[in-house]
Amino acid sequence: MAIYSITYILNALGFYMNKRDSKIIKALVILLLVFISGTRYYMGGSDVYVYEAAYNSVPSPSIVLNYFFTGVNNGVNTSWEVGFLLLCSIIKSFGFSYFGFILIWTIIFYTLMVKGLNEFVPSWSIFFAVFMYKLMFYDTFISIRQGLTIAMFCYMLKYIRDRKWYIYFPLCYIALLEHNGAVFLFPLYFVTYIPTSKKFIRRFSLVMAPTWFISSKVDISNLIMLGANFLGSSKGEHWVEATEKISIIHTIECYVMVILILIFYEKIISNEKNGEVKLVLQLFLLVIPMFTIFREWIIFTREKDYLVLMYGIILGYVLKSNTMKNIEYRNGYCVLGSRNEQLRFKNKLVFSLGIFIVCFVGMIRYVLVFDGGELATFTSFITEGASIFID
Repeated sequence: MAIYSITYILNALGFYMNKRDSKIIKALVILLLVFISGTRYYMGGSDVYVYEAAYNSVPSPSIVLNYFFTGVNNGVNTSWEVGFLLLCSIIKSFGFSYFGFILIWTIIFYTLMVKGLNEFVPSWSIFFAVFMYKLMFYDTFISIRQGLTIAMFCYMLKYIRDRKWYIYFPLCYIALLEHNGAVFLFPLYFVTYIPTSKKFIRRFSLVMAPTWFISSKVDISNLIMLGANFLGSSKGEHWVEATEKISIIHTIECYVMVILILIFYEKIISNEKNGEVKLVLQLFLLVIPMFTIFREWIIFTREKDYLVLMYGIILGYVLKSNTMKNIEYRNGYCVLGSRNEQLRFKNKLVFSLGIFIVCFVGMIRYVLVFDGGELATFTSFITEGASIFID
């Protein structure tokens, strides 16, 4: 627990420091996150042992590639995505053990995520606070295949913004080879057609809110099975089981975000990164139906993680955004909105502390609840004497 808390508090302190010191803190936090995610020793539930068995049994890259191009199977485990097996095979061919694979995977994950989001994130302290609460443990400890595709999606965001479909869709296909859930990324290219006016956000969120009460009556099993069959996935029946509901806590958090967006809408959209802001808002809007009308479907407990990342970016826009022009007041009113829409220093301090406290409590709760508190005591393979190389 100590290493999580130290990393989290150090990250939070970076928010209140000057630009130079904040950059140093950011680098230290990334290194600590790599250490936590990359050197964990059998932490992450039973999935850890499943992944280790898959890694240890993976054949050579040539055999995996031969299976991919010709369909001839000489020892490839077909229950895993071929792209993931190829990644395992390549890393293993250099003599790395399973622990070496996890460390390399982690470096790839954080490199793609940070590099991809650099143009979008106004405050890395706020973003990492939300990340450590909402995604870090599940997507870097447990579901590492999806975690990699989430990092890839972060890197691919600029191609949606710039309308470079000829780059985005091939990258989507590569992500799909890593994890079947990445099929969700293909239609996200068209998210740019979603309106982002204040009126639309308000009306859409109000219309979707009452659908939470009828979510158990909504049946999209045929659509899910159609997608699973198209992918040739054996998980179709599992995906249509409406047995893992999305908690109401997620719905409440989502609507808190909606309220904040509506309150500070003028401040958010006046950001100098206008193209990035619009895309982030469009992606956020897709979270709303996931946490209301579609909350009963297990598949959305996975797909939501591609979009929940937007929380940390939007909160950063509220707290740290630079507007395209100086704020001017005329007759007591701001040309970009009312005085109440602009966070003064004192309010900014209270608001940011509130975000850090809520995310910290959420992170601690997840650590204590998951698998009976298994994550509470962090163990690194370094202290256990495990090698990153195959003996």
